[in-house]
Amino acid sequence: MAERFVAPPVWSGWPGARIAKAGGRVGAPTSPRKGYPDFVAAQQTDVFGGRQNGHGAQPQGDLGSAIFTVDTHGRVLTWSPGAQQTYGYRPEDIVGRSCACFYMPDDVARGLPEHHLRKAAAGGPFSSEGWRLRPDGTHFWASVVIIPVRETNGALRGFSHIAREVTGRALSRAVLDSLGERICVLDREGSIVLTNLAWDEFAQASGADTARCGAGVNYLDVCRAATGPYSERAKEAARGIASVLRGVSPEFTLDYPCPSPAQKAWYRLTARPVYQAQNGAVILHSDITAQVRLGEELHRTQAHFGALLENPVYVTTLLDAGGKVRYQSPASEAVLGMRHGDVTGHPLVDFVHPADADAVRKLLRDCVRAGSKQSCQYRFRNRDGSWRVIESVATNLLSHPEGGIVLNSRDVTDQKREEKILLDKQEAVARDGAEMQALVDRLFRERDAERRRVAAALNGRLCQRLAALSLQASNLTIRAGSWKSRAIEMCLANLRHDLRHVADSLYPAMLEHLGLAVALRDYCAEFTRKQGVPVSYTHRRISTRLSGHVVDTLYRVATEALDNTARHAHAKNVWVTLGRTAKGTRLAVRDDGAGFDPAAVAPGSGLGLIAMRESLRAVKGSLWVRSEPGKGTEIVALVPPDGPVQGSS
Repeated sequence: MAERFVAPPVWSGWPGARIAKAGGRVGAPTSPRKGYPDFVAAQQTDVFGGRQNGHGAQPQGDLGSAIFTVDTHGRVLTWSPGAQQTYGYRPEDIVGRSCACFYMPDDVARGLPEHHLRKAAAGGPFSSEGWRLRPDGTHFWASVVIIPVRETNGALRGFSHIAREVTGRALSRAVLDSLGERICVLDREGSIVLTNLAWDEFAQASGADTARCGAGVNYLDVCRAATGPYSERAKEAARGIASVLRGVSPEFTLDYPCPSPAQKAWYRLTARPVYQAQNGAVILHSDITAQVRLGEELHRTQAHFGALLENPVYVTTLLDAGGKVRYQSPASEAVLGMRHGDVTGHPLVDFVHPADADAVRKLLRDCVRAGSKQSCQYRFRNRDGSWRVIESVATNLLSHPEGGIVLNSRDVTDQKREEKILLDKQEAVARDGAEMQALVDRLFRERDAERRRVAAALNGRLCQRLAALSLQASNLTIRAGSWKSRAIEMCLANLRHDLRHVADSLYPAMLEHLGLAVALRDYCAEFTRKQGVPVSYTHRRISTRLSGHVVDTLYRVATEALDNTARHAHAKNVWVTLGRTAKGTRLAVRDDGAGFDPAAVAPGSGLGLIAMRESLRAVKGSLWVRSEPGKGTEIVALVPPDGPVQGSS
């Protein structure tokens, strides 16, 4: 059973009553009879001249007090029955031995027994408290008074030890010091007789004057004399503590703020009577900052959720497990067009569009089974009979005592209308884009067809007529020998060459008759001859059944890429690769020229690249441009293999 602390009415008034933390707290009253218990003064006699038995036993003193004498060297001379009961030594076992055997080994090593004797010899009666040993190895807390005994001439004869075991009081003190609450004990007048370690440490950390909060100070007077912003609470504390001391109130509590050095803090003062009501009261100061902050946070949370319930945009509905409305927030009238009293007590599906009722039932069913949040959109009947589109999120709180299924709902009718308008516009744009793409494809096909027709006309009829005219001019030159006839013949030859070049630029005849791979090979050779830049050309596994549109598109991309290299790249080498991959026909044109930053090209400025992309898009192809300043450029075109096939090319 835990020992209850009771302030001893006799011992609490003398200087040795405070329990020492380590090694004993010492004090020295000026007179052996002033400030000490009466039994100490009664035992202060000429013990060296008193009656002694054969073992040096001295009968003075009661069994509650351990009284023995030692010589100037600390050897035991006399031993009372109270000393035997307290220390556990028989007279024949201890007389003649040093009193150092009573001390703990650490205290002996520090020279504490000799120090106590020297203090008593130098300053008169000396008091201390500390742990003492018994012969069986157990230890106890002792309160000891050492009184020097002198001859009439003042010479020191020895010392009288008067001791009491106060282990229970020491343990009570240790318990008090282990508590985090700041505790003090008041006597019946309101004066502080005891404080614990937490009280002392807080006072020191707060810079408080010990003269206003330490032992001997009247705590009620301190509270009554308080000034400043907390003076009214201090006076209230004084009145409450006084009522406990008078026995009027069994307990008094008061919560109060206290600006600590680090931050704002809150404390709770509690006053309770001690075990014997007439002996005083115990005051506890507990830190309740965490509870106060939690309460403030709870208040803010309640205000927040209260505001949510009154939110004019969201409606909160509480349903039971069967889907019947138990509560609906006041915002339902503004959002749903229904007063909350109109739906309370009715199943929610009674107000849902018949086509959406199954979706709402599934929402509630899934919420109960899964235990997680579920969402759904449905039509809710307005008071005027119209339908509003509602979006609800269901949360399962059926496990709570007053819980249920909570629906947080909002009206999304206008949002759904706007979404439909936007979707219709997107579909219209998609249709317009498809029509535009079809038009572009047709334009490209018609352009290619026109190029072929014009090229065929130039290569066919016009070139044949020019050839016939050149033959006639040659015959005329042979017959007439005129230099004018020779000039006409040369002009006709040049004109025929130019017409062939124009026809090849529109649609090379070689492309149609020999295929893409051969046409590109000849174009690369012509590029090297004209520009002086070597072109490394390779081709692999090129199908001869590519459509004419695909062949023409890849040829135009290659020629456009080589023309750009000649105009801008300042390259020393060019590589052209044409091949078939699993993804389709791939064309790559790479150079080691100046390069550029594709991201820095202004939109619409690269007309050549735009033309390439649009041409490839017409055959479902793609274009990639890889380039970096100083590291050349690579243009890659890819046409998927599922394009139309129109015979060999």
